[in-house]
Amino acid sequence: MTDTEWLTLMKKLPQQAHRALIKEYGSLVYVIVVSKIGNCTVREEIEDYVSDAFVEIFRCLDKFDSGKGTLKTFVSTIAKRTAINAFSYITYRRRTTKSMEDGEFEIPSPADDPEETQKKLLCKRLWEIVESLGEPDASIIVYQYFYDMTVREIAKKLSMTSGEVQKRSIRARKQIKKILISENYFM
Repeated sequence: MTDTEWLTLMKKLPQQAHRALIKEYGSLVYVIVVSKIGNCTVREEIEDYVSDAFVEIFRCLDKFDSGKGTLKTFVSTIAKRTAINAFSYITYRRRTTKSMEDGEFEIPSPADDPEETQKKLLCKRLWEIVESLGEPDASIIVYQYFYDMTVREIAKKLSMTSGEVQKRSIRARKQIKKILISENYFM
């Protein structure tokens, strides 16, 4: 079905046009969503985000102008934006649902060895700094140093180029070092 045929169908039979749009571009939208969030969530959630993408596409259909581009480009762009927003939401949810109250970190007791106490406090502060980097920098550092993933593996997981991951990693490590030096953890 061409864009013109689809627009004509949309004017006459909107529900049928919506079904035709899903049939025509359903696989494309699914692939776009999976490429952005497939490694960080489960299949059911991916399907929910595909549905969300189509809801957003249908909501924005009045903005489609065949003179400015194809329907495929329009659908792809909205699907990509929806998937990026979903990735941001998923990573934010992960950061905020894991807290120190969940028992992941213990405040040392005064009877603990002072050197051990200092190490625990440094680890806690380092984790706070990494979380404050924002996405995707925090994920890059976590994947690199906690999961021992290579730059290539991280790039694939985050749908980025290896060069981007490398640059962001270097920048993030400099930022972490600068903060730790300013807080007198290192001289």
